[in-house]
Amino acid sequence: MNPFSFFSSMALHTLVFSRKQYVSLFLVSLMGVLIMLSAVFVSDGMLRAVHRKAKVYYGGDLMLMGGNEVTRHLGDIPLLRSRLREVVGDDVRFFSRIDLDASESQFFYEGTSVRLRMFKGVDFDDEAELFSTFDFQEGGAFSSPEHDTVLLSTYMARRLGVRVGDMVTLMLITEDRGFTNTMNLRLAGIFADTSLFGAYTAYLDIRAMRIVGDYADDLVNRLCLYYPHDEPDHKDVLAVQEGLERYYKLCPLTDDKQNVYDALRNYKVEDGTLYGIVTLDANVKNLQLLIDAMKAVVALVIVVLVVIISVGMGSTFRIIVMKRVTEIGTYRALGMKPRGVKLLFLTESFYLLLAGFIAGLLCAFGLTALFSLFDFSFIPSFSIFLEGNHLLSAYKIEKSLLLFFIIFVTTELSMLFTIRNVVHISPVGALATTA
Repeated sequence: MNPFSFFSSMALHTLVFSRKQYVSLFLVSLMGVLIMLSAVFVSDGMLRAVHRKAKVYYGGDLMLMGGNEVTRHLGDIPLLRSRLREVVGDDVRFFSRIDLDASESQFFYEGTSVRLRMFKGVDFDDEAELFSTFDFQEGGAFSSPEHDTVLLSTYMARRLGVRVGDMVTLMLITEDRGFTNTMNLRLAGIFADTSLFGAYTAYLDIRAMRIVGDYADDLVNRLCLYYPHDEPDHKDVLAVQEGLERYYKLCPLTDDKQNVYDALRNYKVEDGTLYGIVTLDANVKNLQLLIDAMKAVVALVIVVLVVIISVGMGSTFRIIVMKRVTEIGTYRALGMKPRGVKLLFLTESFYLLLAGFIAGLLCAFGLTALFSLFDFSFIPSFSIFLEGNHLLSAYKIEKSLLLFFIIFVTTELSMLFTIRNVVHISPVGALATTA
């Protein structure tokens, strides 16, 4: 029998037939893992929800802007797309958008008016995959033959008193000449989102946006790159930056979108056209403090629980080992060296931790699944972390295994420290201790 099988069989035999003295250790491991993994799964799910909402709001993973002002026409879009295609994969999608400040515009319906924060002109058919992640309470995202559809949040729809199919009137002040234009739009969908990404944002058919905004038929002020499979890493973003720099002048890559906005605003018309690439992380930088705080809290929970598990099991195991002095003396009398005794107890703790981890993992799955059944939309401004008004978890087995490895290493080190003297006892010493 090989050493692994030998120590495993002895350890499992001890755990099964002396299980009463190990119940408390098993429960400590189970509860620690349960709380730890539940916190990780829920926080990862919250961050995933933020990420998904940001992707729809910003049109994908990368955003290209250009001109001497933020709302400036990007220029020859077909040429831009062809040059971008040279440096990105065939699966990457390009979305043309118009982003417009909506603070000076209003929606009207039967004598009621509301102001929004942002208008986004999009091609609903082109961006169907992105909008499929929306939680629509009514209707959906689609274009009409008249290209007059609009999407509103449940918050705005409730304030206007509208339902899907109703015609709302948009009054918009044009940017170039300050004219006041109006246009009737058909409400195609109402989505549930009370976060800063959705509550005060309206999505219009891009052709309707050009008409009511008095823009050229081909105007685009955002060209968005959407990576449907693997999100772009720094290497991918750098490739796009360097690829475009062969043809255009670009702002330096930055993790703060405000740097790009400022550069575009201050750029002189006579110097030509300046472009800037904004990553999704740069777009959500304003939320980074909140995200970092959430990660810090979860990390603190993990550290505290790892310490509790490792120190608690180490100290408790020492008491158990002290009660097994005669057993240790017998092993030593049979020729087992102190290293072998250590390995035996470490194997026992490994299987105990493994059982607690598996049980805790299964309980975490169950607890977070139960958690996801509750509607949390009643919490103000919390919907940025919700998917369909629910707090859905994100399960990453590799992260769970990493946490198990951390718990295992710290606990085994604690065990080695606490039993380091006991395992060196001689057979005569064991008899003297129990006499």
